[in-house]
Amino acid sequence: MLWEEKHGGIWSVDLDYGDTLVFVRHVPSVDLIAYLFRRGDDGMYVASVWRKTHYRKWRLPFWTAIEAAEAFATEHEADVYLTELIGTQEAEEQSAPQGHRYESDEFAPMEEQAIEADNVVYLFPQGTRQRP
Repeated sequence: MLWEEKHGGIWSVDLDYGDTLVFVRHVPSVDLIAYLFRRGDDGMYVASVWRKTHYRKWRLPFWTAIEAAEAFATEHEADVYLTELIGTQEAEEQSAPQGHRYESDEFAPMEEQAIEADNVVYLFPQGTRQRP
C-alpha cells in the first residue's frame, strides 16, 4: 500500500492487479475527492467519494470514504452517481451550522503549545506540560 499526499491529505488507494484508475477529481468547494477505477477482472467501474478525517496522531488528515464504494456497468452511470453524491454533500455543507466538522473530539486536531527547554522545542497537547 502506497501513501502519498494529495490535496492536503494522506491518500492511500490499494488497486488490485489489472485495475485501472480512470480519474480522480478534487472538489475544493466541499474538500472532497471523487475517484473512479475499472476493475480488471470483470470490467465493472467502481466509484467512491472521500473526505478528510483528522487523527491526533498524524499531522495531515487521511482521505477516507464517506460511503462504501459502488460498482457500475458503465462509466456514465458511475459519473452520474458521483455527481449526485457530491451535490448532496455540497447541499449538506451549506445547510450545516458553522463549527468544527469532526464526528467527535477524538478526531479533532490537538491544540498544541510549544515549550522551549534546553534549546529544544517540545510540542504538547494544550494544558499538559509533560516531556515525551
